[in-house]
Amino acid sequence: MDRKGRPVSAMASDTVQVEWREEGVKCLYLNRPDIANAINQDLVADLAREIVKSYNDETKLLVIRGRGRHFCSGFDRSMMAQARREDHGLLGMEIEAMLQTVASAPFVTLAYVEGGAIGAGADLVVACDYRTAARDAKFAFPGFNLMGVSLGNSRLSQRIGPDEAMKMILQSRRIGAEEACRLGLVTQILDTAEAELFIDELAASVAAIPKAVVKQIKQSVQQGNSRSFSTGGWPGDGRTFVT
Repeated sequence: MDRKGRPVSAMASDTVQVEWREEGVKCLYLNRPDIANAINQDLVADLAREIVKSYNDETKLLVIRGRGRHFCSGFDRSMMAQARREDHGLLGMEIEAMLQTVASAPFVTLAYVEGGAIGAGADLVVACDYRTAARDAKFAFPGFNLMGVSLGNSRLSQRIGPDEAMKMILQSRRIGAEEACRLGLVTQILDTAEAELFIDELAASVAAIPKAVVKQIKQSVQQGNSRSFSTGGWPGDGRTFVT
C-alpha cells in the first residue's frame, strides 16, 4: 500500500513498479534490483508504456527511482552478449523513444539517484526536469565504448556544456554526485529523508498548475536552446548507432 492507502500496482513483467503518493504524484520504480536495474527490452517497454499513460491520467509529478542499491546500471550486458549487433541499435532506438516521452512530458519529472546511474540509466536522469541524487551516486556514459551505441549526446551537452559532455562520452568518465552537481548534471544532492521532503514540496508547488501550462513552460524554456532538447538533436546529431 502507498502512503494514501492505495495499492502499489506492478507492471505485468514486474520490471517497473508504480506507486501513487499524494494526489497527482506517481512514482515509477525500476525493479530489477538483483542486477542493479539493468535495462532490457521488457523494462524499456514497460517504462515507456507507463510514461505514456501518465500523459492522460492525473499525473502532475512523475518520480523515477530504482529499487535496491542502484538507480540503473545501463544495458543488461548478459542480454546484449546474446543479441545480434543490429539488435543493439534497435534497443537503442527504443530507449531513445522512451527518453523523448520523458523529455517532452506535459508534467514535471524528477529522478532520484542512489548508487549508480550508468549509460542509458544516466540518459534517463538527464531527460528529467529535476535530477536529484544521494551523496553516493555515480554517473557514467560508457555506451559507445561498450557496444557502439551513443544516446542523448545533445541532451547531455545542453545540461553540462559541450566540452564536459565530450569528456564524459569519449573518455567514459565516471563522476560522483558532487561533481555532477557542479557540472549541472545533478540539480540537488539529497539524502533519502531530504528527497522525500523535496518531493512533497515540489508536489505542492505543481498541484495547482494545469498540465497544459506545465507543457508551455517547459517548451518555452527549451526553446532557448539551439537544438530540440526533447529529441536530443535527433535525427543525426547526438545519435550514433554503429552496426
